[in-house]
Amino acid sequence: MLNQHHRQEEPTVARPIIAAFVVIDTLMERLGHRSDVRAQVPDSEILTIAVVAAKYFGSHHERAVQIMHGCGYLSGRISVSRFNRRLHQLADWMAWIPDVLGEVFTTGDVFIIDSLPLPVCRRVRARRCRKAPGRECCG
Repeated sequence: MLNQHHRQEEPTVARPIIAAFVVIDTLMERLGHRSDVRAQVPDSEILTIAVVAAKYFGSHHERAVQIMHGCGYLSGRISVSRFNRRLHQLADWMAWIPDVLGEVFTTGDVFIIDSLPLPVCRRVRARRCRKAPGRECCG
């Protein structure tokens, strides 16, 4: 009986965590972010741990890392100190990820508008430019 009750409650808690991971992972992938190949835990999972820690654990990162690893939400093992170092490297992402997640969970729709490409070189040097060849990069 206890086992059945536990199985019924688990999806309601797991849904926001899984949804947050999917949104974060998709955004990072679409915006061209790549995690270090040596990392056992990808950057999208690091940001998900930070969001879960803020929502469910009062921003207690150590507890969130232990619980999420114990429940099988993480693809690898990570120490708390390594987690904190990686989270600080991803500070720019943490500036706007909570806003995006809040909008997704309240409205269900998110639009990310990319700006027009900016010119990277002057017309005089356009033919010699190796960073961004092509007429569309000339300003």
